[in-house]
Amino acid sequence: MGSPLVSIVIPAFNEADNIERTVASLLDQTFASSDYEIVVVDNNSTDKTWEILNRLKVKAVKQHLQGCGPAKQKGLESSLGKYILNADGDVFYPREWISRMVKPLIQNERIACVYSKHRFLPEKGYSRFKLYILRKMRDVMVFAKSINRPWLNCYGMSMGYRREQAISIGFDLRNHRGDDGRMAYDLTKFGKIKMVNAPVYTHVRTLKIDGNMFQVIMKRIKREMPNLLTNLSTQEKHDTKSSMNATGTLKNKAEK
Repeated sequence: MGSPLVSIVIPAFNEADNIERTVASLLDQTFASSDYEIVVVDNNSTDKTWEILNRLKVKAVKQHLQGCGPAKQKGLESSLGKYILNADGDVFYPREWISRMVKPLIQNERIACVYSKHRFLPEKGYSRFKLYILRKMRDVMVFAKSINRPWLNCYGMSMGYRREQAISIGFDLRNHRGDDGRMAYDLTKFGKIKMVNAPVYTHVRTLKIDGNMFQVIMKRIKREMPNLLTNLSTQEKHDTKSSMNATGTLKNKAEK
């Protein structure tokens, strides 16, 4: 059997409650099962994540250097596919996700990186209508960033690129936010960044950190509005491995 065409890389830290559902959705894809592999990187989990991974149909590896960047770098190095799709351990992936994400990379060499939007799954206190309002607000910011700073829209839950190009760059190994945006920014030397119509679905646990839906919306307005004009401007070239703006201009503070 030859190498898979696509490798899906998932960093996992204490995802025992979620990883099985995520993997199940990734195993139930329209993309040919023989053409992709799933690589899950256990990043020092203290729950039963590793035990669960060893009974799933995935390639399980460990990364002892803490952080999303180091975990994704380990997954990148452990993968065999020509194309890499980054995913998260607590996200649901629709059946056509792989096919839609990888298609632009296969068809157009001038596209170096792809990403898609994410949506939140409703639950008590976070109704479908309230989440719809939040999504429409986020769409405005996504559009603004896509004009001159599309890398700010790239999140590890749904992002893709060519393995060879990413290996030549390498992820930022410092343990802080912004590793996805930094990788996407560096990939622009090979081509463009494209948004793909392949939304993925995640839980509201990141929203709950900010409180109820009213507090979530107000805090995001407060965070995003000061950056609106900045995000519309062209960013100066810089070294992503040494810059200290992981939660500033390169990657906004609100990760989700």
